[in-house]
Amino acid sequence: MRQLFIKQTADVLNGVRPVLDDQQQTAYLISGQFGWSRAQMLATTPTGEELAEAKQLSLGLMPKFALYYNGREVGSVVRSLGFWREVIYIRGLNWVVMGNLVSGKYKIYHGTHIIASMHPVMGHDGQYDQLSVANHSAEPVCLLIAAIMDRWGKQNARKLAHHRQTRLAHEAKLLGPEYRNK
Repeated sequence: MRQLFIKQTADVLNGVRPVLDDQQQTAYLISGQFGWSRAQMLATTPTGEELAEAKQLSLGLMPKFALYYNGREVGSVVRSLGFWREVIYIRGLNWVVMGNLVSGKYKIYHGTHIIASMHPVMGHDGQYDQLSVANHSAEPVCLLIAAIMDRWGKQNARKLAHHRQTRLAHEAKLLGPEYRNK
């Protein structure tokens, strides 16, 4: 499996983010924006040749993205609600993403075969997401899926932090002033 490294940022992907190989050379560029109707992301070579594209088709609680490889639609991914949100099906490719989006650890399967895996690692200049991909031709599409999962994971992390802060403030009110500063 080839190892690719995507530098983590505090914000979601908006702009251009380089993807490094294990020799710290730029292998791909991911560019684009999220959160707009008809927004798109591109996976390109360092010279700008477009390899894959993800177009945002819908907004809201369950946003949908269409995935394109070499200009042809190959699949779509929709965020699901409820218990199964840690299992995401990619239609068209028949891939399943399983894992924990908040921690950034997940795997992409086709049947019982692992297509790719993702987990955070510490680099010499900060935190990276390490993407291991089994097939070289699947790398551009896997990079876009990783960018989508990163977006959803950061949204979940913000919601969890807000929920935790709200809950703690509520508990302090219930317990009284003597427990607020402990």
